[in-house]
Amino acid sequence: MKAVSLFLIAVVLSACAQKAPSPMDLPKYNRLISVPLTPQYWTIAFDGGGEVKFHADGTKDLVFYPQTAKTSLQTFSSLLLLKNTVISPINNFVAKMEVTTTKQLRSSTPNEWEVFWFVSNYRKDPNIVKTANYFIQKPNTGVELGRFFEQEGQKFLKTSEDAKQPIGARSTYYFAKQGQRYRVFRDGVQIMDYHGSKMPEALYDQAGALGLYSEDAEVRVHSFAFQVL
Repeated sequence: MKAVSLFLIAVVLSACAQKAPSPMDLPKYNRLISVPLTPQYWTIAFDGGGEVKFHADGTKDLVFYPQTAKTSLQTFSSLLLLKNTVISPINNFVAKMEVTTTKQLRSSTPNEWEVFWFVSNYRKDPNIVKTANYFIQKPNTGVELGRFFEQEGQKFLKTSEDAKQPIGARSTYYFAKQGQRYRVFRDGVQIMDYHGSKMPEALYDQAGALGLYSEDAEVRVHSFAFQVL
């Protein structure tokens, strides 16, 4: 697909700008830019052998899912990246999205992490070595913040069992990263506040892309907006 110019993105996104709501415990961010959930604004890094549907079911929703894992040795994943942040990587940001993990796809008993992931500060060098921060909303064991790197490397930074979310629940999330601080709000309530320090406990504090990720799950994204800090 032909690359979208930064000028076109800036013009169209500016037209969609909106003010963020401010529940009592949610910081007041000045402006969030709404991003249409269409191929013009999102690039499919990989689809896990499955499908990505824009404007699914006659709605403005984005639905994506990899193929179904049929054995415990198989796993499939999908990753979509926000084009604007691929072209012009960002470090500190606020991202707002309304999202649902519709269902887990594994034919046998699914794993807790087979849900929607939010990915940020994503980089991949010419040798296909990738680094990124991630957040997972799990159904039975709560939330998890961490880093992934190289092919299968992963570092857990913080977990909380107090913020469980059943499969099929629709929620609005705010993610706010500024330096080594990472905050997450779900439906107006803060569910995570992480302060990183030095490696290996630090976040990747680097310019990169924002991404929507699924591991063996069908995910429906209803809206997305972001702001660079």
